[in-house]
Amino acid sequence: MRGRKLSSQNYFILYLIINFAVDYFSEINVISTRSIQYNYLNIFNIFYFVIFYFRHTKNKNIAVVLSVIVLIIIVLNIELFYIDKYNLNIAITYCVINILQVLYWCSYKLNNINKSKITDDPIFWISISILLWSCFFLFRIIPMYLLNEVDKPFLKLLKQILNIINIVCGGLFYIALHKYNLMSKR
Repeated sequence: MRGRKLSSQNYFILYLIINFAVDYFSEINVISTRSIQYNYLNIFNIFYFVIFYFRHTKNKNIAVVLSVIVLIIIVLNIELFYIDKYNLNIAITYCVINILQVLYWCSYKLNNINKSKITDDPIFWISISILLWSCFFLFRIIPMYLLNEVDKPFLKLLKQILNIINIVCGGLFYIALHKYNLMSKR
């Protein structure tokens, strides 16, 4: 009997489960230190996507450089492990690294043309989702503390728009999972 190897779909489902669990437990207040949990989640997500895109582009140099940058930022922001405050540096790093990886993957895909359509690739749908979410999340979190003091209604509107974007991203992730399913049946 052959051992079953984990596929890209299984790894992506693991990512989705971990993110859903953290969000769920945060909403029902099981985890009291919300800020710290999201700091850890951002770090997990950064390294998940570094590995994820490395597996699809095989560029070890970019993966190493991004990992070193993240480790330096973590060392410079060591308080993220014990102060109950959401660390904007880690969040911004997460978004910027996501954007860079998606743009690199798109460039890689466009320079390595094959016969299949790019929209048949589940990574395309994941990348579009990550790019959309990361760009808007940057727009929301950079002025977050300032808006909390000077324009709370606008900050609330940004949060509501982010909820809509989360739903759209969930739909794009669903398309990616469907594409993985179609690939596994071939």
